[in-house]
Amino acid sequence: VDPSDDSVALAIARGFPTLKGDATEDQTLRATGITRAKGLIVTTANDGTNIYVVLSARLISPTLFIAARAADDHSVPKLERAGANRAISPYAIGGRRLAPLMLRPRAGAFLDVALNRGNTSLSIGEVLIRDGEGAAGKLLDALDVTKATGATVLAVIQGPDGAIVTPRPGLVL
Repeated sequence: VDPSDDSVALAIARGFPTLKGDATEDQTLRATGITRAKGLIVTTANDGTNIYVVLSARLISPTLFIAARAADDHSVPKLERAGANRAISPYAIGGRRLAPLMLRPRAGAFLDVALNRGNTSLSIGEVLIRDGEGAAGKLLDALDVTKATGATVLAVIQGPDGAIVTPRPGLVL
């Protein structure tokens, strides 16, 4: 969704689904099929506009996953209060990424190559484990994830703030 004729024409030329309009308008959001959508990414150049779009989208679709960009790091909590599930500031992320590159340049170079778009040698994903289903209640090592899938478990997230990085084999899921 974009109000600019030039942006819409470029998106159409590249084969992207496109709608010319103002995403702050409820009827525009509804025209996108937002009530059927699983997710929304909000990336206008203005934090106030992003907050307004997030708020409108959240009111239309309470279960929609919304990710939003903040030009100013101080807008991240406001976007989340408006209803974004995740909000990021690319400038803050960039700054946090540059410092470790200076301190550990080889590790940074590895991550750049390994996570580069289109590289299939390293892919980071997630698996949701619900109570009473599949792996729930089982020991991590009993699942033998690496042998079964080739994957390595990097972390287990329990609750909104409970990340266990490099979990021990005896962890009960």
